[in-house]
Amino acid sequence: MAKQKSRSARWFEAVGNCRDKFTEIDTLADDLAGYLSDLQEIQSEYEDWQGNLPENLQSSALAEKLSEVTELEIETAANEPLSNWDTVIEVLDAAENIELPQGFGRD
Repeated sequence: MAKQKSRSARWFEAVGNCRDKFTEIDTLADDLAGYLSDLQEIQSEYEDWQGNLPENLQSSALAEKLSEVTELEIETAANEPLSNWDTVIEVLDAAENIELPQGFGRD
């Protein structure tokens, strides 16, 4: 029969395991914030497109699609994603299901 580790040894082992996972999650959260920032940069390109629409397209289906993209709360999600977890999930769900506008043969 193997001897069980002491309570203090198990304690410090559990603390070490928690610390390792916390560090891993913290690194992944930084990665996620970076990817959300990338998404936000692309969103700003859609905002520029929307801002430069000719007047005759302001009420078009294209304008509606651009509004859907530009209204996503990506900045809130990118700022401390672990603290804004519900927002991150909402943004990702919406971004995955959004119908992106087509750019006259460029997209």
